[in-house]
Amino acid sequence: MTLASRWRNKFRRRFYSPYNKIVHRGRYFICQYFGADFLVRSANVGGLEISAKIAEHAELTNFTRSAAALKPDVFIDIGANLGLYTCIVMRNRLAPRAILFEPDRRNRVHLQANLLINDLLDTDVQIHAVALGAEPGRLRLVPGPERDIGLSQIVGTGMASDGYEVDVVRFDDLVALTGRTLAVKIDVERYERKVLAGMARTLRDNRGMVQIEVLEERDETVRLMAAAGFKLAQDFGPNLVFRKD
Repeated sequence: MTLASRWRNKFRRRFYSPYNKIVHRGRYFICQYFGADFLVRSANVGGLEISAKIAEHAELTNFTRSAAALKPDVFIDIGANLGLYTCIVMRNRLAPRAILFEPDRRNRVHLQANLLINDLLDTDVQIHAVALGAEPGRLRLVPGPERDIGLSQIVGTGMASDGYEVDVVRFDDLVALTGRTLAVKIDVERYERKVLAGMARTLRDNRGMVQIEVLEERDETVRLMAAAGFKLAQDFGPNLVFRKD
């Protein structure tokens, strides 16, 4: 991110934070970003950044331009959250089909609300209420706080007393894709490498672009993607973009 972009984001965040609190008083409201509508809440970090039009702006600019050029057969959103990427991709007709994964109950309701207001419920959008991992089973999901609902996290058995158990599946066991052009976004709070291990066949047998949030083990993530034929193309820190022609 350039220095000018940092200052722009800082200014817009400082303006919209008190503005949203005064005007919307903690309630939900609708705003527009990258041509899609979003139901957001002023008290939430994600809502603030979407309403201020700064949420992953550089990444979304790159993702939408790349998708327009690639013309992917399928968009895969792993950790769909409130549907930021899905609504933008599908509302702008950048992919004919979307496969979504969101195990957090609250986030999934928010996601469906945003699909509704964007008239996307009747399109080819499939929502799977499961987490992805390296092996099938059940693990505990700890929801993120109201201030930042994007921080929902899968944890090991016995590592947390709050939250609830969710089903974990391997992507390769659930979806069969071969010879397709894919656009993939993965953001699952330090569980990304487990997800990659469970979709190794899909990555190997298809091409396109994959954006991954990498908060740790960068070299290992690059190695896993290289094994599937994907090269690191762009670094938005912490989001890395990989490509395979």
